[in-house]
Amino acid sequence: MARLREFDYNETLLNAGKQFWANGYQATSIKDIASVTGVKPGSLYKAFGDKKGLFLKCVSHYMEHTSYYAILIENPEAPFKESLNKIFKLIVASCNESVRNSGCLVTNSAFEMVSVDKEIYDEMNKHLCQMKQAVLSRILSAQASGEIDKKKDAESLAAYLITLIQGLLVSSRVTKDKTEMQKAIQIGLDLLD
Repeated sequence: MARLREFDYNETLLNAGKQFWANGYQATSIKDIASVTGVKPGSLYKAFGDKKGLFLKCVSHYMEHTSYYAILIENPEAPFKESLNKIFKLIVASCNESVRNSGCLVTNSAFEMVSVDKEIYDEMNKHLCQMKQAVLSRILSAQASGEIDKKKDAESLAAYLITLIQGLLVSSRVTKDKTEMQKAIQIGLDLLD
């Protein structure tokens, strides 16, 4: 008879994901993951196959529960600007990393893995496209409800907002200049009026 798992699967994905998010895929070892999760390496390998398998599961968990995509889809009836502002506030707050890690697990990993591992990069790119589609969908809904003027090009707004979010995510890891980030956010929000 197979033994039951002796660890919380979702909690393990959350904590392992935070480790990958903070240090990157390449700089994170299974030993590091075992240390932060309290799960022995053998149990990690048995549950997830290998480091890449664990990482990809962590990314899927992140997208469903922690990402900016998750914030956008958690309450689709909320005003779009309210959801967007929640994302912006989290990004700015992440500059000091007390609320959450800075940057984005998917964005960080796409940049890290673009020339290292095509499979991981393609998976990250898929998630980035999913995020853009969520932004576009929320813009279209906001236009239908009258929150955003229907005359504005939804595709262009989505492309701009994704670029703004990506730039803010990089700034939250690199320059951490909250004043400059707030200026950029205000221009983005003004475009929606």
